[in-house]
Amino acid sequence: MKKYDYMIEYMNWPTVRSKIDAGANAVIICTASIEQHGYHLSESTDPILGEAMALRVAEKLGNTLVAPIIRPGLSAHHMPMAGSITLRPEIYRGVVEDYVTSLKRHGFKYFILFSSHGGNFSEDEKIYANLKTLHPDLTFIRPLSFEGLVGLMADFEKTYQLPSGSCGHAGAFETSVMLAEAPEQVEMSKAAAGYVGQLDAKAAEKMFASGIVGLTEVGVLGNPLPAKAAYGTTFLEKVTDDMVEKIREVLKTQ
Repeated sequence: MKKYDYMIEYMNWPTVRSKIDAGANAVIICTASIEQHGYHLSESTDPILGEAMALRVAEKLGNTLVAPIIRPGLSAHHMPMAGSITLRPEIYRGVVEDYVTSLKRHGFKYFILFSSHGGNFSEDEKIYANLKTLHPDLTFIRPLSFEGLVGLMADFEKTYQLPSGSCGHAGAFETSVMLAEAPEQVEMSKAAAGYVGQLDAKAAEKMFASGIVGLTEVGVLGNPLPAKAAYGTTFLEKVTDDMVEKIREVLKTQ
């Protein structure tokens, strides 16, 4: 399986050492979350999405390993719903920084950082800037911005002729990926549409003030009902192709 070829946590240390010595000097660090995803998806949705993306990027790049997916993340607005866990920003930042410090000691020089959870992106920007100051001898690459992810989801809606707003939190996009990657953790019989309006400034303010329950009782932004496993597989290929292109553009300058 791919995960045993690329994921550090599934290797013994001599294997990791031999891969680094053979040229695998790039490592992917993905941050995720443990949080509610409506009635129909498990709380591990974001780590599963992040692992699927990281493995595809590593395989396409070559000479790249994947660090253990970081979770929990920053999920304060999901806390009204049982099972969600959130870290303090300073703890979250410290974990990411310690990942880098640890992996640097073993010889990794290129650090590819991305998040599979929208709530992490704002803090990730600060962490990224600080890491470049802390480790000027390393190369840090962020191939996926929040705006870029939102744009890809909008393209997803257009491609499959879904209503605008279908692909928010636990909507058609994430549900499709979960059907493709972990169907045993999807209960489509319980899937229900949540908030399907525009997530404008007013709606976002309400969500962050009251938690996601301020917008939706089911914990969903969008509509999961049109989801299909084939959609999820196609999206994963598209988003990781886009990420790899951005990573290679940076690597060309090194």
